[in-house]
Formats: sequence, structure tokens, C-alpha cells
Amino acid sequence: KLLITTLILVLLSSIPCIAEEEYTEETETTWGSISSDDGFEKKFTIYATQDNEAYDEYGDAIEYTIEVQCSKRRLSVLVYGDPDIYPETGLVFKGTAQMKVDSWKITKHYFTTLKDYSGIAFNSPKTITSAISKSKKTLSFKIPSSVNADAVMTFSKNDFNSYLTKFKTLGCSLRWEISDPLGV
Repeated sequence: KLLITTLILVLLSSIPCIAEEEYTEETETTWGSISSDDGFEKKFTIYATQDNEAYDEYGDAIEYTIEVQCSKRRLSVLVYGDPDIYPETGLVFKGTAQMKVDSWKITKHYFTTLKDYSGIAFNSPKTITSAISKSKKTLSFKIPSSVNADAVMTFSKNDFNSYLTKFKTLGCSLRWEISDPLGV
């Protein structure tokens, strides 16, 4: 019995442990989600694709996606395209995008280019997510591109606020609290 138990333990310890991911597909009225936990780190992402149809200068369709991620208590907001956006940043890999929420005034937000040039990561993600959570219907971005025409995309708010508690429990609040400095 001891030999069998030892053999089972040795076999089990040699099997690699892979984080199991749970996916929920986005719909016309909901954001999609991806959740994983490998025992060391919990990651949670919600995503949505653009509402408007977008085309490059050759007439080919472009699909834009926004992702809100929480990993290691760090919030990130990414916007990327397929094909890639190639943001206009010069040699510093940083730039400014415009954002419009519902009929609010247009605001500028700083970003860093993703390493593969597919899109951008906003430098102040909580400012973006706070604006989304307070919006009524839509948010739009205009990102200057060095290769294609400027990337213009619109996303629906849909059920974004249903994720506020989930992100907060993971240490990534999506909204500025009254006690937060520089709150929106």
C-alpha cells in the first residue's frame, strides 16, 4: 500500500499545474469576461468589441477591442485592433488619445504603445473606468495612427457596472471613491 501511495504521489507531483480559465463570451448587451486562478495569482479581464463598423484605407474591416484587466491588484485598460493600430507616438512609444463619453466634452488621455504595436495601454486606467461607470450608453476613442487613418471606435457601456464589485474584491476598484485624490 505504501508503494502504491508513493507512486501515486510521485505521478501527481510530476503533472504540471495549469491555471484553469473561465470564459464568458460577450453579447450585444454584455461584456465578455476571462477569469483565471493558478493558486498564486488571480486574473480577471472584461472585454468588448466596437459597435461601429471600421475600415482601413483599403476597405478592409478592422475590429477594435477594449479590455479592462486586474492582475496582482493592478488595473489596466487596453484598446487594440485587428489589424494592429500602430499608434502615432514618435520614438517615445507614448501618445495622447481622445475620449468622448456619451455627450460629454472630449478629453485627452495619455497612453503607452503595446510592444507589438497592436494598440495602447492607458496610463491612468482608473480615470477611464470611472468615466465608463458613470456614462449612460457609450464611450468613443480616437487614437492617432502612424500607418492607417486615425483609429476611431465606439463601445457600449452595457453591463459594465455589474463588474464593479468583482474588480473591487480583487483590489482593482474601477471608480474613484470620494476619498480618492484626483477623483473623477
